[in-house]
Amino acid sequence: MKLSSRILFCLWLLLMILIPHILRLGGRPTLLIALSLSILVQAGLVLDLLVSALRGRVTLRIGIIIVAVAWTAEFIGHNTGLPFGKYAYTQALQPQIGNVPVQVPVAWLMMLPPAWAVGRLICQGFCRADFSYARTHKAASSFVSGLAFAAWDLFLDPQMVKWNLWRWESPGVYFGIPVINFIGWTIVATVVIFGLSSLAPSKALPLEALLLVYTTVWLLNSVGLGLYFELPGAAAAGFLGMGLVVALAWRQVLASNE
Repeated sequence: MKLSSRILFCLWLLLMILIPHILRLGGRPTLLIALSLSILVQAGLVLDLLVSALRGRVTLRIGIIIVAVAWTAEFIGHNTGLPFGKYAYTQALQPQIGNVPVQVPVAWLMMLPPAWAVGRLICQGFCRADFSYARTHKAASSFVSGLAFAAWDLFLDPQMVKWNLWRWESPGVYFGIPVINFIGWTIVATVVIFGLSSLAPSKALPLEALLLVYTTVWLLNSVGLGLYFELPGAAAAGFLGMGLVVALAWRQVLASNE
C-alpha cells in the first residue's frame, strides 16, 4: 500500500472510530457531517488503491459506472419498490439528486470494489484456464462478490433506519428490513461486478489491500453496532455474515502465500 493510501486509510479509520463519540458529544448534525466525510474518505482510499493497480482511465470508468448504476438502482428502487422493496429517503442526508442522497452511490463506490476483490479471492482456488469454465468462474465470482456486498448491509440498513436516514414502507423480519432488500443488493451487485470484470480482470485488482478494507469495515461495524449504537442483534448477524466472507477470503490468501 503506497503512502497516499496509508494516509487515507488512517484518516478513514480515525473518522470511523470518532463517529460514536461525535454522536454522543456533537449531536445529529455533526454526526451526519462526519458520516459523509467518512464515506468520501473511504471512497477516496478505494479509488487510490485501484489507481495503483489499474490505469487511471480504467479506474475512472469503474468509478463512473458504479456511481451511475448505484444512483439509478436507488432512484428506481425508492420510486417503484424494485429491486429492494418500497422505501423512502428522509431529508437528513444532503445534497440529494432525485431524492437520493449523493452519499449513497458514493457508499456503493467505497464498498463494491472490496466486495469484488473478496469474491475473487474466495473463488480463486476454482479457476481453470479453459474458456468455458472461465466464463462460469466469472459468474460465480461475481455472485460471491454480490453476497459479500449484501453481507455488509446486515450492519448498514438497521443502523441507517435507526438514525432515520431512510424508512421502509413495510418493515421486514430482519430488524425491520425486508428480505427482498438483501436479494436486490445481491442481484444488482452481481450484475455490476460481472460487467466490470470486462473492464478490469479481477486478478488485476489489489486483492489483499481491498480485503483489508473489507475486513476493517467488518470489525468496526461489529464493535460500533454492538457496543455504541445499541443494535446487538444486527451486530451479531453482521459479525457472522461478513465474518464468514472475511474468513474464507483470508484463508485463500494464506493458502496462496504458503
